[in-house]
Amino acid sequence: MPPSIHPVDLIAALRQKHLTPAIVFLTSRRACDDAMQAFERDQVALPPARRQTISATLKELSVLYPSIAEHPLVPVVERIGVAAHHAGHLPSWKIAIEELMRQGLLDAVFATTTLAAGVDFPARTVVITQSSVRKARDFTDLTNSEVQQLAGRAGRRGKDLVGFAIVTPSPYIDLGVITKGFTGQPEPIDSQFSISYSMALNLLKAHPLGQIQSILSRSFAQFQLNRRAETLERKLDALHVQMEPYGPRVCTDWITQWQSFDQARKRKSQRVPPRRHEPPELTATLHFLTPGRVVGLTRGRGIVLRQYRSRGQKSPMVTVLREAGSVTECPAPTVTQVFDRVFDVQETPAYPWCTPHSLDELTGHLSELPVRLPVLPILVQPEPEEREVALTLTDDFPCPTCPSRPACQKDHATALKVRQDVQRHQKMIHALRTGLWHRFQSRTDVLQQFGYLTPTCQLTADGEWARLIRMDHSLLITELIRAEAFAGVEPHVLAAVMSSIAHDNDRPGSFPRMSPGLSSVMWQVRKLAESIAPHEDPPLLRGDVAALTERWVSDPNLTWLGLCRTTTMAEGDIYRLLARTLEYLSQIYTLKASHPGLAETAHRAIKSLRRDVLEELP
Repeated sequence: MPPSIHPVDLIAALRQKHLTPAIVFLTSRRACDDAMQAFERDQVALPPARRQTISATLKELSVLYPSIAEHPLVPVVERIGVAAHHAGHLPSWKIAIEELMRQGLLDAVFATTTLAAGVDFPARTVVITQSSVRKARDFTDLTNSEVQQLAGRAGRRGKDLVGFAIVTPSPYIDLGVITKGFTGQPEPIDSQFSISYSMALNLLKAHPLGQIQSILSRSFAQFQLNRRAETLERKLDALHVQMEPYGPRVCTDWITQWQSFDQARKRKSQRVPPRRHEPPELTATLHFLTPGRVVGLTRGRGIVLRQYRSRGQKSPMVTVLREAGSVTECPAPTVTQVFDRVFDVQETPAYPWCTPHSLDELTGHLSELPVRLPVLPILVQPEPEEREVALTLTDDFPCPTCPSRPACQKDHATALKVRQDVQRHQKMIHALRTGLWHRFQSRTDVLQQFGYLTPTCQLTADGEWARLIRMDHSLLITELIRAEAFAGVEPHVLAAVMSSIAHDNDRPGSFPRMSPGLSSVMWQVRKLAESIAPHEDPPLLRGDVAALTERWVSDPNLTWLGLCRTTTMAEGDIYRLLARTLEYLSQIYTLKASHPGLAETAHRAIKSLRRDVLEELP
């Protein structure tokens, strides 16, 4: 792979071919900033008239957004006509770049892929320099939808007859991914609907319990679950057809009868080890770990090739094809998620447990799987009570003298496998049809346990005010309020705790230190978050991030530039952190009727927090 084109040379070539304005998509924020630094030494400047127009436009925008005037990239933008646009910049700067681009005053913008979605930001040319994107801490290939979003920015309505999407040589390019993205169909939309505790409270406030299931059934999420259930129902009909030749014989349920007889016969002939007691969650999951099923593991994803039990301990095991193409043996409890995606497998009785052709196909399917897959809801049944049953071959079973014994013995293996497939499909269909409703019921059970709902699902006094907290980690926040963890705290401490709950990025960095008062409150918050972890995933609760907010709220003389110098966090990330903190505080402020003292503290924190750059946008 040849080295990537230098940013200055790239823009010069685009200008020469009249392919500007252009959006150049780079792999990271740092790559965008490095590209801008490369232009600081470039001697080519824009014509004076155009430079004056850019300067005048930025001056007009700085009246509304004063932070634009102090931005360090203003001289380069005015002189060269190129800019950077990514999440590390303030919203005001991004608004200014978008306005300059709409007026046709810029030749190029260096941006990350986040620019491709949700912003009306077209250009004549789009330059793609990557085929993967960083998500969390790993790089994953761009999906078809993401590639098409990038290319879709090419061509300005009313200005360009043709838009150009250019793929440049780069160490980060896989042309197969880009080609598939240009020619393939976009991935199906997957509902992100989730039932939170505050949603459950507000639904029960507005509607009787008897109407909730009907309301949930009309959601897009349930519509998608029903579509998947319909697909399984068609497969179930085919399984019923396969089951017809194995209908009732002398015994009404001859499959179970023969299985019990065969097991009793083996017990009589050899000593059988005692039955292993497995958790109901594992027992429920085992039904779905069939060959071809896509599963999530503690590290990565894989496709199940077979399920068996270990020779010594008789523990449930699975053979899994992993993303690197390796076939490994894993204990069944290492399966963390069961996805609603199954591929056809041509099974074989020996390693690698499928044909070479099937193994190649599965490896290709595994590499092409989208980042997000629908998770199969698995309903856990309570473990039945064990009863000792004494079996006597001659008295309890008619099999030794039954005329159907040869046919049963011949057909049992095939009939049992088909019936297990039928039962598995029936459980999956039931889980899909009722999964959303069961999730709602699990939320109401927790709310009843904590005293926000009565046994008849009526809101208690605590439930009436808790429903107003409509944000992430609402159960943690309402429990902190009930535990009076914020009693007598100063506004800067309350704001700092809310920012630690709101922050969801675990990137390392340099931050100020917490004050003793904040450290004490954060210890209480962490202890409470651990206690309710079985019911709600705890937030990161980073004390260093909380200290940054504490410093901003407690020191009214601290400027935005001074705050940015106390941390290595990008100013765009600082802005989003404080903006989310404002949102959390504003919801606590709505508790004026039930918690007037806490609401007043939140109001004072909001006034101290909302200044300087945070006043520029509503």
